[in-house]
Amino acid sequence: MWRYLAEAGAVFAKDMRTELRTRVAFNALGLFAITTLAAVSYTIGPYRIAEADRPYLLSALLWIVIFFAAMAGLDRSFVKEEDSHTAALLRLSARPLVVWGGKLLFNVVVLDLLMVILVPLYVVLMGFEVRSITGLVWILLAGGYTLAVTTTIVAAIIARASSRGALFSVLSLPLLLPLLIFVIQGTRAVAEGSAGGVISALRAVISLGGVMTLVSIVLFPAVWNE
Repeated sequence: MWRYLAEAGAVFAKDMRTELRTRVAFNALGLFAITTLAAVSYTIGPYRIAEADRPYLLSALLWIVIFFAAMAGLDRSFVKEEDSHTAALLRLSARPLVVWGGKLLFNVVVLDLLMVILVPLYVVLMGFEVRSITGLVWILLAGGYTLAVTTTIVAAIIARASSRGALFSVLSLPLLLPLLIFVIQGTRAVAEGSAGGVISALRAVISLGGVMTLVSIVLFPAVWNE
């Protein structure tokens, strides 16, 4: 177990060093998220939504921004190896599940960094009232992990395709639609102060994350070695 974690950590460190040099994912996620947030806050703002509608609409807008930012930046998880022709070397030097674990950890860290910056800005600019910070943190962590684990396996599937961007969105949307529904419900419950709603949404999101983790563990070796 410790050896697996160490090897997955090495894959993560390799990807992080590459990203710090190129900043492809950081720039794609950050620019998309900040631009969208600026446009939403300018055109809609906190005062153009009725008080009764704010919890649901602001929760939905938050996750729409996070979701499409992820679509813009996480599709290159495996593409960079294919483009630089180092995928064969990675296949020889690391076991499939080690590669998957390292890539998943990288995507989780990138998404978490995005949310650490984006969510406070969103709360301030949109006047989003959060009645349970702990509940919001758990929703963000669970939703971010499930979003990352789903996009990781999809990115592996489309890595060798010619029209990767279109395929990534087409394959990801059906898988992530239930997740979007549950995280929006959970974030709305956070805004309304409903502990029961937060717990119910968390259970659903964690279940989805668990299912996608098991599916990825089963499918990834075949996808990676094909």
